[in-house]
Amino acid sequence: MPSPPLLEVDDLQVRFPTPAGPIDAVSGVSFSVSPGETVAVVGESGSGKSVSALAVLGLLGAGRVAGGSVRFRGEELVGAAPDRLRRLRGADIAMIFQNPMSSLDPLFTVGDQVAEALREHRRTPRRTAKARAVELLREVGLPDPERRVRSYPHELSGGQQQRVMIAIGLACEPALLICDEPTTALDVTVEAQILDLLRRVQRDHGTALLFITHDMGVVSELADRVLVMYAGRVVEHGSVAEVLGAPGNPYTRALIDSIPTPATPRDVPMPAIAGSVPHASDMPSGCRFHPRCPRVHDRCATEPPLHDIGPGRASRCWLHAAGTAGSTVAGVRGVG
Repeated sequence: MPSPPLLEVDDLQVRFPTPAGPIDAVSGVSFSVSPGETVAVVGESGSGKSVSALAVLGLLGAGRVAGGSVRFRGEELVGAAPDRLRRLRGADIAMIFQNPMSSLDPLFTVGDQVAEALREHRRTPRRTAKARAVELLREVGLPDPERRVRSYPHELSGGQQQRVMIAIGLACEPALLICDEPTTALDVTVEAQILDLLRRVQRDHGTALLFITHDMGVVSELADRVLVMYAGRVVEHGSVAEVLGAPGNPYTRALIDSIPTPATPRDVPMPAIAGSVPHASDMPSGCRFHPRCPRVHDRCATEPPLHDIGPGRASRCWLHAAGTAGSTVAGVRGVG
């Protein structure tokens, strides 16, 4: 019998105030993450990926959850007391942010910042927490951790800073680790090292990962399931093999087509998606992708539902009503 989901997000709606009135940055997003599973959330900047993750942790700033439910181990987090959310953050649910330099405090050593999570959530004595910080830095592959524990963030490279962020996230052995584009600012060699580290962490600790990215290649290497978002909505979800192997939505197809492969001719321009993600204050009517879609037709002026296109698979596109799903994809890293 499968274990119940660790995280369940149902019909999530996130609203932000603006001088022109409230806008919905996320509209009706639903997904789940099971223990030990990796779920990737993919889409262009402005699709609502990070906002959805921040809503899980109650870190929306001026924004608010205007509807829906967020349950962690069956406990409803929408409307939970701030003290309860503070106890969960870092202890049971941890987050690795995109830019470690803006997340690490420049006034404290990296050892102090790793130890802080232990002292705050586990009431670990100072000396014990410092020793554990060294162990964690060694575990995430930081060279010479006994010396680096006394370093300040500016003394480390970008890849080393990201390893420190992962050590902070792992300090209390959370059940769920949210990774918000943690490899975006890194070169491909360091990116591969960080992805290998996350795989090892998951294997050794059984940690569930919610991995936010715009890179379908990373998804193919790391994730079990993938959630494709566009303009605040889920447009497709399913297993990685199914979604990357036979995308059911034109937007997913366009994202995959924009990935270079070893077979891509150097003298041929890479395909690009025309236009840009609409602003939340100016959403098009009907299908939100239709102004950019190469397969647009009259029915796209009406909002399509999230059609079931197979067991555990769905796509928000009218093409499925006509029985014309996407074609097979080959050549994506790890696929084909």
